[in-house]
Order: sequence, then structure tokens, then C-alpha cells
Amino acid sequence: MQVKCSLCGKADEISKIHKDYAKLAKNKDAPYFCEQCSHRVKYQARETQNPPKPM
Repeated sequence: MQVKCSLCGKADEISKIHKDYAKLAKNKDAPYFCEQCSHRVKYQARETQNPPKPM
């Protein structure tokens, strides 16, 4: 199945063993995030939870 990342627009080909395949096959409007964007979002969320460093 050909899917497009919701953040960067990168087109990916996913197979039936992909973790999001069932969700995307059932609902064509479900958001899909590529591996790179998924890691980026997780990293940014973790960094915003850290207390600010003193200057």
C-alpha cells in the first residue's frame, strides 16, 4: 500500500506486516507518520518535558 507522511510528505510503501497497516487500510484518512518524523516528534516531546537549563 502506498502511503504519504502527514508531516514531511514522503511517500512510503508499507506491507501487511507494518504496525499501522490495519488502521490505514480501514480508514484512508488516518494520519501516517514516517519513521523519521515519528522519531523527531518523540525527541521534541521528550526535550520539552526537561526542565530548562540555567544560564
